Amino acid sequence: MRRTNPWPAFADLFAALLVASFAGFIMLTGAYKQELNRYKTAEKETTRIRAEADLIIQQIRGSLDKSSSLRGVIRKCGDDTCIDLNIHFEKNYSTLANSAEKQDLGRACEIIKNALDALPPQQKKDIELIIEGHTDSQQALSVTDPRERYLYNWNLSSQRATSVAYEFQLCDLKPPVHQVVAIGYADSMPICQQATQDCYSQNRRTTLRLRADTRNIEQRLQSGAQ
Repeated sequence: MRRTNPWPAFADLFAALLVASFAGFIMLTGAYKQELNRYKTAEKETTRIRAEADLIIQQIRGSLDKSSSLRGVIRKCGDDTCIDLNIHFEKNYSTLANSAEKQDLGRACEIIKNALDALPPQQKKDIELIIEGHTDSQQALSVTDPRERYLYNWNLSSQRATSVAYEFQLCDLKPPVHQVVAIGYADSMPICQQATQDCYSQNRRTTLRLRADTRNIEQRLQSGAQ
């Protein structure tokens, strides 16, 4: 028999759409909860890694602070610990000619090595020692090629950093036992802005940065090492 009243059919369709919409809402809600749970898990893991990194840095800083023979300024720089060494270079030179500064550098090497070696073996690779080399802002006027002139201070700052890395390997502070990196910043990070000889001398320097390697810490924690 032919149906003459269309309303029941419309009611069935509406009910079906309502059920489908509700099911879709449930699915979206479930997906949202899963994504939220993933975010919370990742956030919790990041917090755990950062806490572990801060703890290791504090241990290193504590060991350094106990040493009265370290000739340098220890300061916090962001999440890292920086050591401003009293090591400076003559203009256009990357070698350490001052014997007193060489002795200071050797003493700093022993102190930092002892601080790193005092960490548990599984944490020793969690700390990266970055040797930063710097130059003043003067250009090498004797270099006529534009490319070579631009690269001059970058190469010189890198050579200053590696000069310190060489001195450090003499006291066994070197890869692969320790994470040591040498990098040059040219004149991009001056501590003095005046165009004076005294200011130029201050900027020709090296700085040490102790940084927690969060990637290494994450891998260690995920592998179950404590």
